[in-house]
Amino acid sequence: MSSWLESFRDRVVHRSQVGKRRLDATFTRRQLDDKLRELGACCARLLEQGTAAIPEELAAAIQEVRSLQDRLRSEMQDIAVLESEG
Repeated sequence: MSSWLESFRDRVVHRSQVGKRRLDATFTRRQLDDKLRELGACCARLLEQGTAAIPEELAAAIQEVRSLQDRLRSEMQDIAVLESEG
C-alpha cells in the first residue's frame, strides 16, 4: 500500500511540475508576443518617419500591414456612424 501511495504521490508531483512548466512557457510566450509587437510598432514608426529603409524582403508584409490599418480605420468609422445613429 505504501509503495502505491508513493507512486501516486510521485505522479501528482510530476504532473504539477508539468503544469507549472506549461504556465511558465505560456507566460514567456506572452512576453515574447508583447516584445515582438513592440518591436514591430517601433519599426513601423521609423518607416513612417522615413528614418529607416524598407528591406525588400519586408515590402510585402509592410504593404499588408498598411492595408489592414486602412481597413481597420474604415471599420472603426463605420462603427462610430452606427453608434451615433443608435
